[in-house]
Amino acid sequence: MHRRSLLTALALPIAAPALAQGAWPNRPVRIISSSPPAGASDILSRTVAAALQEQTGQSFLVENRPGAGGVLGSDFVAKSAPDGYTWLTTNVGPQAIFRELVRNMPYDTRNDFRHVTVIGTLPVVLIVNKDLPFRTLADYVAAAKARPGAINFGSGGNGTLHHLTAELLKAAAGIDITHVPYRGAQAATADVLGGRIEGMIDSLPSAAVHIRSGNVRALAVSSAQRSSAFPEIPTFAESGYPGVVTTNWFSIAGPARVPEEIIQAMYAQLKRALESGAVKERLAAIGVDPGGDPPDVTQRYIHGEIDRWGEVVRRTGVTMD
Repeated sequence: MHRRSLLTALALPIAAPALAQGAWPNRPVRIISSSPPAGASDILSRTVAAALQEQTGQSFLVENRPGAGGVLGSDFVAKSAPDGYTWLTTNVGPQAIFRELVRNMPYDTRNDFRHVTVIGTLPVVLIVNKDLPFRTLADYVAAAKARPGAINFGSGGNGTLHHLTAELLKAAAGIDITHVPYRGAQAATADVLGGRIEGMIDSLPSAAVHIRSGNVRALAVSSAQRSSAFPEIPTFAESGYPGVVTTNWFSIAGPARVPEEIIQAMYAQLKRALESGAVKERLAAIGVDPGGDPPDVTQRYIHGEIDRWGEVVRRTGVTMD
């Protein structure tokens, strides 16, 4: 055997383990949730992270970086090393709606992220304090028409999907209700429960525990069909407002230059997680429909959402002020 061939042969048993050792993930992975604890993004992040950790044997750590409606956490990931160890759970707000609303956005939603897959979609829901006399959306609209500007509604922030859904309802129903933006949905929920504001538009997962406990009353969901988790709640469309159909989506994304092989490895793990019985059961319980489309399909979908929500923002005249 030639000396070079012998050296090559001797090196092979060493090279193979070295390649395996370098396979992703070989150290803890961070998933940045751009919402506060107990928000929809946080709930989904932790559900998926637990499944990924079980599948890979590697730690997947959820880190909350809320602020500016998700912009702060998104910007952190956009500027992180594209090595596959920092990911973002993001949604329609900081990825699509805010592109039209926020001046001097610190990142470019079309070019600074590589989306792996949408992990779940869900509607938002109009909830009101349980002690108010509103039993139906018709009751709520009638009260708003009787007292223009007197009824307050909360949201997780200016320009969020929750806010825009209410603006679509205002336009469709011809009512004047007053928006009270909060720094995250949790604070708004506390004020609804305490009777300091009449109601709010919230994500279904965040509101689920309060709806089930009877501490709030749900008047309508924004999906095209009723939620399988809450079939008793009518949609805005069937309540007389077919133009009020909105869906929030949550995707896992990394910085734009994450290597394709890591994107595909992450997608394979996410797809497996989303198809598992435990994750399906958890998502169904909070009214989330699981996703799972491939990265290229997901990237095109989100670019389409950027176009769609830009048009809605311009039509409703919503601003961040």
